[in-house]
Amino acid sequence: MFSAVKLLSLAGTPVLALAEEAEESSLLSPDQLGHYLATALVTILTLLVTYLILKAVLFKPLIKVIKKRSETIGGKLTSAEEKEKQAEEKLEEATKKLDASHEEAIQIIADARSQAEKQSETIVETAKKEAQDIRDRAEEDAKRTRKAVLEEMKDEVADLAVSIAARVLSNTEGKPSDSELREKVQQELASAEVKTGE
Repeated sequence: MFSAVKLLSLAGTPVLALAEEAEESSLLSPDQLGHYLATALVTILTLLVTYLILKAVLFKPLIKVIKKRSETIGGKLTSAEEKEKQAEEKLEEATKKLDASHEEAIQIIADARSQAEKQSETIVETAKKEAQDIRDRAEEDAKRTRKAVLEEMKDEVADLAVSIAARVLSNTEGKPSDSELREKVQQELASAEVKTGE
């Protein structure tokens, strides 16, 4: 306070008047306390009004924007989670289908191999059977041809033998008949055939 008085005296104001005035108005005087109280009430009232104005004008729209943004983000997160689940399900389903198609392909290949083997066996058996049938027919044809040739040869040999015998006998007396000679020659040929295994 002394320094304040000194400063005031330097400024040209009477020092005494200021000191008296400073003593009369102290910081805790009832006038000053009333002034403090009024200032405090006005400040509180101003802060309250300012808060209400800010709340109505700034905070509510800001809170609404924040809530809307939060809901949008929450919806997007939920949608993303659902899409992720759907993607996982589709991936799992695709994997199962791929495994099933792989197994089916393996089964188809195995079936085709077994069917090809069966067809080849059937073709081979059919070919063997046809070859055997052709062989049997050829043998039968050969036997028939052989028999026919032998029969023809028998007849020719018999005719030849009869003509030879007739010539020989023509020289001799008591001719036997041609048919008797033929039967005799055929009997000898048949006995010759039995001996050779016919």
